[in-house]
Amino acid sequence: MKYPKSSIIFKSSEKPENYFYVIIKGKTLSFNNFIKDSNFFSKNGDIIGLISSITNEPYFSSIEAIEDCELFEIKIDNIKNIHNKNIIKKISNYLLFTLEVWLSKYYNILINNKIDLYNKEDTLLMAKIYKNNGFEDAGYKLCISHINTFQDCENCDDVVDFLKHLKPASEPIKIDKNVYKFQKGYCLYTELDIINNIYCIKSGKIGIYNIINSKHTVGVIYKSNHILNFVNPKLEYKPLFITAIVLEESVVEILPYDDFLEKLYTDISLRLDYIKMNSMKIITTILKIKALNKKNIKEKIIVLIYSILKIETLFNDNKTIKLSYSYEDIKNMLKLSISYTEIYLLLKNINYIETDLFNNIIITDAESYLNEYSNYI
Repeated sequence: MKYPKSSIIFKSSEKPENYFYVIIKGKTLSFNNFIKDSNFFSKNGDIIGLISSITNEPYFSSIEAIEDCELFEIKIDNIKNIHNKNIIKKISNYLLFTLEVWLSKYYNILINNKIDLYNKEDTLLMAKIYKNNGFEDAGYKLCISHINTFQDCENCDDVVDFLKHLKPASEPIKIDKNVYKFQKGYCLYTELDIINNIYCIKSGKIGIYNIINSKHTVGVIYKSNHILNFVNPKLEYKPLFITAIVLEESVVEILPYDDFLEKLYTDISLRLDYIKMNSMKIITTILKIKALNKKNIKEKIIVLIYSILKIETLFNDNKTIKLSYSYEDIKNMLKLSISYTEIYLLLKNINYIETDLFNNIIITDAESYLNEYSNYI
């Protein structure tokens, strides 16, 4: 396909096509109107249009040819026919880096003190916050990682002393090759760890957390069939380094990243799910940015829950869904300074939402919620 300079290849908010492009010649510019300083330039060899086309979500940015362009078209249905390992690896790396970029923009809005974008909170403070929120093993492993990494630091003695009061979780049970059963509360990795593995959730539930604004903040909670694949970030934003905690008894397959890529070459179903899953992670991160940018608190909550449901419904077609996010999670994800009572009253006035005696948030009709509130996006 050829696009002359200044032509629009994809237009923001439009329904996506059933194909994406690899740029053979020329350059493109991606731009939007919902966040500043978010123009992206793409060149020879780069991928454009994949994220929306595979998720069937509207394009979140417009893409313009800023030079005469030649593009190679790949239909979504033909992803299963790709036999070139370099192309599959290129798609995976493209999605991982794009997710990093949008997460960094989300954290840039969320974090109060911008210096914290480049410096992690004090390890001892982080460990105490995790312990106080019921995640003792995360606090324990943070302390161990700190001691191993910063052996001669000023507060190592304080970290060692705090470690004495922490009890690690039981080690996982191996039930098959690369497959383990983890007990509730087990910390898979912390914000101080180097991550080279992919974690495929066979059953159970795992939460992704970090400490933002000195608060225990959930990024996302994943359930069965989801994959934790956020290997070591290339960008220097410290909030991109995360902690993963098992929230209920879970069975997880753990593979080195390169071994996982080998599976993508041969397992077509996994390949398609993986690309769609990572594309949806990017979409939901953009939705969280839009939620933060809303002026009205009720609208902030509507869009945040919309983003949560996009992940929840990826492999779950149940009509009713009980969310695993607490009122405190909602507050911290949106940087709100309101009471639980105020959150309850706001939720009460949003269609298809109920709360129970334990303040669980229940979506009574997920499809209807997504349909009704799509115009808030």
